[in-house]
Amino acid sequence: MTVSQIKTEVLSGLTISIALVPEAISFALLVGAAPQVGLWAAVFMALSTAIFGGRPGLISGATGATAVIMAGLVTKAGIESLFLGVAVAGIIQLIIWATSAWKIFAKIPHSAISGFLIALALMILNSQIRYLEVGNPNSMQLVLLALTIAACAAIMIWSSKKFSFPPALVAIALGAVIGIPLGFATVGTLSPVVASFPTFTIPTISLDLVLTVLPFSFGMAISGLTESLLTVDSVSHKLNEHGDKGRETMAQGIGNLVSSLFGSMGGCVLVGQTNLNISSGAKARLSGIVAGLGLIIIILALGKYIEQLPLAGLIGVMLVVVYETGDWKSLKTKNFLNLLVIVWTVGISLLTHNLAIGVIIGTIIFYIGKLILRYGTNKR
Repeated sequence: MTVSQIKTEVLSGLTISIALVPEAISFALLVGAAPQVGLWAAVFMALSTAIFGGRPGLISGATGATAVIMAGLVTKAGIESLFLGVAVAGIIQLIIWATSAWKIFAKIPHSAISGFLIALALMILNSQIRYLEVGNPNSMQLVLLALTIAACAAIMIWSSKKFSFPPALVAIALGAVIGIPLGFATVGTLSPVVASFPTFTIPTISLDLVLTVLPFSFGMAISGLTESLLTVDSVSHKLNEHGDKGRETMAQGIGNLVSSLFGSMGGCVLVGQTNLNISSGAKARLSGIVAGLGLIIIILALGKYIEQLPLAGLIGVMLVVVYETGDWKSLKTKNFLNLLVIVWTVGISLLTHNLAIGVIIGTIIFYIGKLILRYGTNKR
């Protein structure tokens, strides 16, 4: 690696470490956990993918694909169940890797993936509504809060087209400039940020708890791998290079298992941050390692300031994430079978609060539909 490329990798990695902060906090709050639970998850997932992952350039962290599922677990069984749930999800992913079952993901039709992305976006959107009530704002404060959120979302979209600086941080900065003087609820209103290293802790284990977390863990494992392996394919196709999806499956399992042992929420590959890393010229694993290590420095040095951030900026970031996550164009398809699969995938995912179940049902409907169409064509 040349000196010039090392410089590119380090600078890109540092940029990514900053870009990981807003969504890591937002997804931790979505789950119902303290901000550091998401921040340390981003550290462990980023390092695992950088060291063990299926190709250079991938960035992992706390994500919506896994957070929306584990939020249901926390609601049902409490925050302590989260860490056992993430551990079981990691073990499931390692079993999928060891048995080569990850190859099945190649059979998921594009229409089911589109439904997965739309359902994920809607679940993230729904999760943000409760934050409007934090601090018991009156009617005027709600109006000002809504306007601030809209402004933060708008400036994030605008800055993404104008600057190379992480747009989410621009949105959060605007949220702080407006929200702090107006006394909006902050991250600290929900939970303080502990600016220290996490401790090694084996999650509480009992047969009843394992049975409770199992469906959520399965959903997290499948949902996380769906997004991760999709990104491996996307980046490999874009760069015309090989990506090892089996190795990435292993890396996700390791990352989630380690995350759980240090009291964090795990995650999967991040599409946006991966694209930012690749577009910045990163071609090696060094960028991901720098991103993980850089985030550790941010947590330890700036943790006490993170809890002072108004929620308005984070909600604005999440609205943009909703817009960018959903495959909204797929709804315009004129193919009846594809549209049917999308609708069923979205509907089942929202009904069960489990993206994995939605994808499985959508995939089954797709292949049954294909068989019916083929039988009808042969009969004619």
